[in-house]
Amino acid sequence: MDMTRFSPPRRLTATDDISGFDCGLPLVNDWLAHHLHTADRQGTAVAYATFANDDTLAGFYTLSAYSMERTEASGWLKRNSPNPIPVILLGMLGVDMRFQTKHVGSQLLRDATLRALNAAGIIGARALVVQPATDSAAQFYEHYGFRHIDSSAMMFAPLNAIERR
Repeated sequence: MDMTRFSPPRRLTATDDISGFDCGLPLVNDWLAHHLHTADRQGTAVAYATFANDDTLAGFYTLSAYSMERTEASGWLKRNSPNPIPVILLGMLGVDMRFQTKHVGSQLLRDATLRALNAAGIIGARALVVQPATDSAAQFYEHYGFRHIDSSAMMFAPLNAIERR
């Protein structure tokens, strides 16, 4: 019986061990290994992570301030919105392959959504947006209520419609 427990997501720091992380997507693995610290230092993205009970990085995600031109949006996201539209970008979300059947991704997405809601309450943002890297990632986001943006690979979840839990 697997007794793996995961820490509550927290901000990823420079002293955290990220070695050995492999989510199966080279784009995400490369970003974590080669761009995480630059993004943190430049203030362009903040990474949050959860760890297994042996301090192994189980998964992470990033959030960034972002804006979209109204011409890039569709439907609800575009309707009655300023130009540009203030949104929060879920830039990366990866779960190590060893933990992909443990609901780590859904826990990370819930945490990202709650943090985005809190940020939107402070600075204002209309939606949480993501650009899924694969079709299976798009299905994952669809399962949690994200909608496709017409003529785009991006998806969004309205922040005013997400239930605060």
